[in-house]
Amino acid sequence: MNHTTLHMFNIVAEEQSVTKAAKRLGRVQSNITTRIQQLEEDLGVTLFVRDNKKMTLSPAGVNFLSYAQKILSLAEEARQALHPGKPAGLLNMGSMEATAASRLTPVFQQFHHRWPEVSLTLKTLPTRQLLERVRNASLDCALVSLLPDSEGLTECPEDLEFVDVFSESLVLLTPRTADGSNVRLAAFPRGCSYRARGEALFISQTAVEVQDVSSYHTMIACVAAGRHCCVLPESVAATLVLPQDIHQQFLAEALTQLVWRKGYRSPALEAMKQALASASNL
Repeated sequence: MNHTTLHMFNIVAEEQSVTKAAKRLGRVQSNITTRIQQLEEDLGVTLFVRDNKKMTLSPAGVNFLSYAQKILSLAEEARQALHPGKPAGLLNMGSMEATAASRLTPVFQQFHHRWPEVSLTLKTLPTRQLLERVRNASLDCALVSLLPDSEGLTECPEDLEFVDVFSESLVLLTPRTADGSNVRLAAFPRGCSYRARGEALFISQTAVEVQDVSSYHTMIACVAAGRHCCVLPESVAATLVLPQDIHQQFLAEALTQLVWRKGYRSPALEAMKQALASASNL
């Protein structure tokens, strides 16, 4: 097991194909196939379920992937620690879908223009899942929305550090024809901070009926159908074409934070902090 083999394993897991992984890595397919087989023999498990069209991770492969990503991340962190000057190397970043949709394009454009030697990747997930990936080193940092405690103070895991970046005005979208009864919530899967805020609106009900969706366009379609409401940042709503029969009202302010592992430092991360600070609306 070595760094190159782990990197190949990670790319095959992402692409679900040796052919696509070989093209992405600039290697011959046979070399990657051999490396994966040797890794499976070394570990004594089957990492992939193979069929004619794709390779999907086995249960053992899913478990091993998190360790492989952590090893690769820590190796990159060590490499950058030995070169503390100009930002370079990899920066594996995560973000909520809302922040990626409404805030990151100009930030990333300016970042790439100033620091072209940094290879930046982005993964969009709900806040809870992003926090887990930062904590296990699958991601170097992430843009999340941490929920406040009962006293209004930001709750953050003790092994993470954070800085406030953006302030978002959350809005509640409802069908204008809704009478207030039997209106369900359309939201991203559990772990989404905005979903949690939406569920809080129905706190008096014994059970909140939620329709899981995977995009804001689907969310809006559910509201337009007349039986759902949703909670999203006003900055995102401004990028969407909303039907005239959807009512929009202010709900609350919510902060977006950049989080990273406590003690983690790299020139690339510091450069991203500066880029986000320049774009911050706080």
